[in-house]
Amino acid sequence: MKRRMIGAWMALMITASSLVVSASPAADMSSVSADPQQEQTEPEEEEETPDIPVTDQPGEAEMPVPTALPEPETVEKAFEEGKDNTENTDRDELIEPEEEPEAASKEGENIALTEIPEQTEDPGFTVFTEENAEILTGESEEDQELIQDIENGEIIALSAALPGEFREAGSAEVISEGEDAIAATALSPSQYYLDSWTRVYCDEVWTAANDFLGSGNKTRMGCTYRSVHYIDDTGKEKVSPLYCLKATQDGLDSMTLKNEAVKALTNSVIQKLLYFGYGGPGDLGTGYDPSCSHIDWSKWQNRYVFTHIALSKVYFNDCGYATAAEVEHTGINRLIDKIQTLTIPARNKAAVYVSKDGSWAAASGKTIPLSVFRNRPAGFPFVPDSMKDGFQMSTLMKVTDGAKAGNGITITRGAAEKWQLAYWTSAADYNSQKTNPKMMSGPSLSLKDGAYFFLIFPLNASAAKKFSCKMLLQPVSYILVDGSAQAGKDGVQDFGAYVYQGTRGSFSFSVKPSVYGNAKLVKKEPNTGKRIQGAQYGLFAAEALTSGYRTMYSKDQKVSTGTTNAGGEILFSKLVPGKYYVKETKTAAGYKLNTAIKNLTVTGGKTTAVNVTDIMDISGTVSIRKKDGNTGDPLAGAEFTLYQWSKKSKSYVTLKKLTYDGQKRTYNSGKFNYTEDNQGKFRVRETKAPPNYTGNWQKNFTLEKPGEKQEFLFEAVNYQNEKRRIEVRKIDAKTGEVLKGAEFTLYEYSAAKKAYKEKGTLLDYDSSSELYVSSELLKTSDNEGKYKIVETKTPPGYTGSWEEAVDITDKDARLSFAVVNEKEKEYTGVIRLRKTDIYTGEVLEDAEFTVLQWNRGKQTYQNDLGRQSILKFDVETGWYSTEELVLTDANQGRFKVVETKNPENYTGKYEKEVIFQKKENTDTDTVDLKAENTPVTLPLGNITIIKKIKEEDITWAHGNPTFSFVAEGTDLSGNPHRYEDYVTFTRGSYETDKNGYATLSVTLRNIPLGQYTVWEKPVLRYYLKDVRANTENVHIIKGVAPAYGTDPRKIASGTAALTMQNKNASLTFVNEKSRYDRYSHNDSIKNTIPVSFS
Repeated sequence: MKRRMIGAWMALMITASSLVVSASPAADMSSVSADPQQEQTEPEEEEETPDIPVTDQPGEAEMPVPTALPEPETVEKAFEEGKDNTENTDRDELIEPEEEPEAASKEGENIALTEIPEQTEDPGFTVFTEENAEILTGESEEDQELIQDIENGEIIALSAALPGEFREAGSAEVISEGEDAIAATALSPSQYYLDSWTRVYCDEVWTAANDFLGSGNKTRMGCTYRSVHYIDDTGKEKVSPLYCLKATQDGLDSMTLKNEAVKALTNSVIQKLLYFGYGGPGDLGTGYDPSCSHIDWSKWQNRYVFTHIALSKVYFNDCGYATAAEVEHTGINRLIDKIQTLTIPARNKAAVYVSKDGSWAAASGKTIPLSVFRNRPAGFPFVPDSMKDGFQMSTLMKVTDGAKAGNGITITRGAAEKWQLAYWTSAADYNSQKTNPKMMSGPSLSLKDGAYFFLIFPLNASAAKKFSCKMLLQPVSYILVDGSAQAGKDGVQDFGAYVYQGTRGSFSFSVKPSVYGNAKLVKKEPNTGKRIQGAQYGLFAAEALTSGYRTMYSKDQKVSTGTTNAGGEILFSKLVPGKYYVKETKTAAGYKLNTAIKNLTVTGGKTTAVNVTDIMDISGTVSIRKKDGNTGDPLAGAEFTLYQWSKKSKSYVTLKKLTYDGQKRTYNSGKFNYTEDNQGKFRVRETKAPPNYTGNWQKNFTLEKPGEKQEFLFEAVNYQNEKRRIEVRKIDAKTGEVLKGAEFTLYEYSAAKKAYKEKGTLLDYDSSSELYVSSELLKTSDNEGKYKIVETKTPPGYTGSWEEAVDITDKDARLSFAVVNEKEKEYTGVIRLRKTDIYTGEVLEDAEFTVLQWNRGKQTYQNDLGRQSILKFDVETGWYSTEELVLTDANQGRFKVVETKNPENYTGKYEKEVIFQKKENTDTDTVDLKAENTPVTLPLGNITIIKKIKEEDITWAHGNPTFSFVAEGTDLSGNPHRYEDYVTFTRGSYETDKNGYATLSVTLRNIPLGQYTVWEKPVLRYYLKDVRANTENVHIIKGVAPAYGTDPRKIASGTAALTMQNKNASLTFVNEKSRYDRYSHNDSIKNTIPVSFS
């Protein structure tokens, strides 16, 4: 179909997204006057432009010709701190380039780059066809019909230059959220000002034939230098060269341009000449020299005149006053041919990539988790000293520019922000200087294609940080100044210029700190609960441990080493969540190496308790010297047995027989050891007396000095049978323990009375031998050698009776006795307590409890139970338990449990009185208790907010739809919290569901469990239509009817209850678009573009 060009004016809407722009240093705009004394390479001062009337027509007054004019600015260094690194015309003056601009002369490092999809729409301000008509909107029915004709390919529409804020995508500027916006300047956004100020000549060799105006010193190859002033997208006044496009027609003096005179310039060759010619964004500079040998291409005047004549020739076939032969001879045609082969680079290819799983992933729209480092590794000496004891860092990131246009990003940092950035300018720089990067030192840093960097945050950073990225290289538009429309008459020149206008493309990424936890190891002696100092433990990864995108430790890799302090503790801090195990690598003095490993799981925000035990490294020997009780002579022929206690059976069990050393005349046990079962408790007993001797000797002793070999030496005395006396040992019938507190009475027989005398004699208690012994017994005519021994008092708490008659005249009569007693029936109680997290129910094993016993006489609780006062934790059962507590009249069965130490990272106070009750058919009462502690750091949950809008409602020219949300409430402990975040719809950033809704989501992470109300903030153009619950722990509250202009919170909100059972909540907000007019979208700027049809 043949397309029509229609002659009409129509105000159509073209909009594009914008983000907050960070202020950056830039010189104020003013014209620069020519200095006839020197050729400028860098303007040091700004001077006012003289108001000089200039014309291109022959015969008018000749103006003073400067020896030097301002040169276009070179592309700045790729890495320059504290500046806005844009293009040569980002500044207000034009300066002489020192080297070939990067955009046209060289390519940056290409480090495994892949083609990156464009972040924003193509510029829509040159020519409107069916390919880009979607960016047009109109207010009237006529507008809509016209747009439809363009979309159908029936009409081509030409647009005037974009005023003010309309911008094209270019390189990216990264700005920390919350920076101040740029202030506006004097010129209004839609105003253009033409500045015409001097005559410029090419230094073609002068001849009489090519003399200009008959002056005898200037050639015909000259032109007037003009510039155009305008407002760029940042609100700053800028200046660009303005070239004549009909060189021999009447010129214009300095003046403000009329809106109707400024139109879009669409010719691709003209655009290329403006872009790559003198003063353009891609100025070829001196790197390409098309001129003949007698022209000094290093002089800016020659390059300006070449560009001027080339533009006029291409646009109007007007070479000014130069002949076709001169144009060919000097090289202007070669310049045109060269530039026609070039391609204007895309200005929206800047991006940031992040290293992930061995490859590069686009960072745009992503949240990048940071990695937790416990300390500064040797490979990262550049991490600041302030973070050497722990920090969080991104994986390696890089800046790319898919178009190789010299684009990059500027990162800004607020004065109060503590994060740091380490960077390398290229892959080669990174590979050669990995441990010696440059560090960001000012408030801003510009990075270009091929740069690598790390973002480094303090360890305790907790909130995600969002970086908004705005294109740095300003997009280029091309304007045509219609001379006839400006002057109101024909025969006036048209002019062409490039201007920096249009919407910069944008993207964003966030970095999120990772959680970490701790592990606290407590080492105790298993039987006494004594804390053990000096044991060394290694902490190892039980699985591959990752933090962020990094694998921090491989399986079985040692993570840390620590030594127990005086409290028997090691704190392993700043640990990546995951599975670990601890293993003893060096014992404490006096203890045996425990080769068993202990597994543990570290959770973010918590301290995991790890209890380990150690066996005391104690050995011992026992030796017995056996002597005659009367003579002191050593005795052989006895038998001694060594017993050890068994915690399992709660009694002494046989360990070994002692052997007799005839040389030393001692009975020796040899070496025996402390074990967890024997608890270091031993007994040696005479199990056989020497021939013709009596004896019943026994001794208990304990191994209790860690790290020592204890030697015990005892003396046992026996008496000959002729020296008759009675020995009694009192022992517990069940445990074999020697009992004290009994009384034995010896009664002598009387033949005269034919009965035992009523008055007896008490046996003495020998504490060294733990025997009740009589004096030597003698035979008389009255007693006939007959005696009777009677237990006249049992030990406290025991029952039983015993008596034995003996005849000392019988040489074989037994005179040594072991008398057993049964314990009185007593009632005991056991307290068992389970300690748990109040929210998770997780068993906590690092608490300490003490049991107090009631004192009936003093009417108070007292800590007088000794070892029985401690509740010991059993790892297998998860219970803290007491030993059996005896119920007596003194304590009346009353006890109190007091929590004397909270588990690590927990708070709480626990006391509980326990009164045991005697029950039938049992001697023991067990009471189970439950105690809960509140964690210092509450468990965390997440709230996911899904935003849906109709995809067909999105008009990119209105900006990127942005929606902000608030979650506010209290946690389970009653502490208030407020969280905010937002979503921004950009091209390619969302998914579309089957109903045509564009969908994005944002997750508020690491929120303490509790109840939160979630609502949406007011936005422009859209209104809240509905809120829906996606999880069962969300309750929707409906209010007034949905309508544009109504606070969304009054329409609907959601209440999310984060609990241990439902840590995650989700709800969906559905919006509809209400306004399509000139009313701006939130967080964006919209422009109305006059479009002419001809």
